[in-house]
Amino acid sequence: MIRFTKYFISINAFIILSVFILAPVAFAEEPPAPDLSKDKIVDGMPASMQPWRDPDNRNVQILDPGWDYYFKRKDMVGNNPKREPGPIDLQRYKVATTKTGFPTMFGLPFAMTTEDLLVGKVDVAIVGLPSTFNPSEGTGWAANQLRFIRNYDFAGVGHDFWFNNHYFDILNVVDYGNANNHPSLMMQNFADQALVVKEILEGGAMPMVIGGDHGTQVAMIMAIVDHFGPKNVAFVHFDAHTDLAAPGGRIGMFTHGGAARRFAYEKGWIKGEDMHSIGLRGAYDDKERIEWMRKVGDKYHTMVEFERYGFDTTWRKVRDELKGKKLYISLDMDVIDPAHVPGVSNPEIGGFTTLEMMRMLRELFLQNEVVAIDFVEYSPLLDDRRYNTANTISRLMRHVLAALAARKEGITDPDYVAPEVLSHK
Repeated sequence: MIRFTKYFISINAFIILSVFILAPVAFAEEPPAPDLSKDKIVDGMPASMQPWRDPDNRNVQILDPGWDYYFKRKDMVGNNPKREPGPIDLQRYKVATTKTGFPTMFGLPFAMTTEDLLVGKVDVAIVGLPSTFNPSEGTGWAANQLRFIRNYDFAGVGHDFWFNNHYFDILNVVDYGNANNHPSLMMQNFADQALVVKEILEGGAMPMVIGGDHGTQVAMIMAIVDHFGPKNVAFVHFDAHTDLAAPGGRIGMFTHGGAARRFAYEKGWIKGEDMHSIGLRGAYDDKERIEWMRKVGDKYHTMVEFERYGFDTTWRKVRDELKGKKLYISLDMDVIDPAHVPGVSNPEIGGFTTLEMMRMLRELFLQNEVVAIDFVEYSPLLDDRRYNTANTISRLMRHVLAALAARKEGITDPDYVAPEVLSHK
C-alpha cells in the first residue's frame, strides 16, 4: 500500500508539473496562414519569402538584426586587457623554429593597432585579408597557411643571397593578424578589410597582404586612395587575367575577377597611364577588355609580348615605364606558371617562372617607392602535398623584404646585387 501511494503521488506530481511547464507551449496561439497571393512578386517569388530583399528596390539588401556582430573588435569595444602599446613577441624561447614556435608570420612579433605600429616604428606589417568569394574554394585559408609554413625556418631569421643581407636585422616587421571575413556579407567585408589596411598605412608601415581571392583588391584600392588621395599611386597588376569585367558581366563587379580597377578609373581615383597589367594570357578574357585597356591608356604587357621579344627586353621596358612612380603591387599567383604554383584558383599555362618573378619584384622594390603589396588567389585546398605554392609565396615575401631592407640602406639601383655573390674572386 505504501509503495502504491508513493507511485500515485509521483504520477500526480508529474501531471501537475507537466501542466505548468507544457501548457504555455501547448496553448500558444499560432501565427495565421498568410495570403501569399496578395504579396508583391520579386524575381518570381513572394516578397515576404525574401526578408533580405527590399521589395521596392531589388538592388537593396536588408541585413539581419545584429549583422555587425562579426565585425566587432575587442580593441574597439574595450574587451582587451590593458597593456603598453607596441609589438608583442609571442615566442617563449630566444631561439624558436617554425615547427615548435608560436605560429605568426615568420615567427615575428604581433601587433594589433596603429598605436602598436607607431610605438614600434614598424616598417612592414603583414596582414591577412581572407576574402573567399571565388567559386574555386579555399582562398580564405591562405593567410593562416602561411603562418604554418612547413619549412624548418627560425623565427625572425632571414638571409637573402641576392643582397647578402639579414633583412630582419634591418627592417622592423610584424604580423598584424587577419581582417574579418563574414561568410555572406562580401561588401561589408571589403569595408572592414580596408579599415585594417588603412590602420597600417596610418601607422607608417607598408602593408604586405595575404589574400584571399583577388576581391581583396577592392579593399586595397579603398584604403590606398583614401590614404594617399586620388591619382597619386600607380597600380601594378601581375595577373594571368585582366580582371576587368564589364558592368553587369559574369559573377559581379567586385568579385575576384570583377572590375575594381575599372571602377577606380571611372571614379577618377587612378590615371589610365598609371594602370600596368603584366603577364596577361587568360583563356576567358575578351576583345572588349583589351579595347578598354587601349582606350584608357593601360600600359599592359601580355605573355605574348614576353614570348616574342624575350623576357629581359620586355621587362626592362616595363621597368622604365614604372620609373619614378609610387606603386601598389597586386600579385595574383596565377601569373606564375602552374608548374611552380599548383595551388591557385584559376591556373593558366605559359606563365612566369619563380626566378623571373623574384627579379621583377626585387627590381621594383629597389627602383620605386612601393606603398603596398598583396599576394592573392592562393588556395591551400588546391596545393600539392609539399605545399609548394605556400613555399613560393613565403620565399617571394622574404625576397621583397630583403629588397626593402636594401632600399632602406640607400640602394635604389634596380640592377644591384651584392658583388660578392656574383663571383668567388
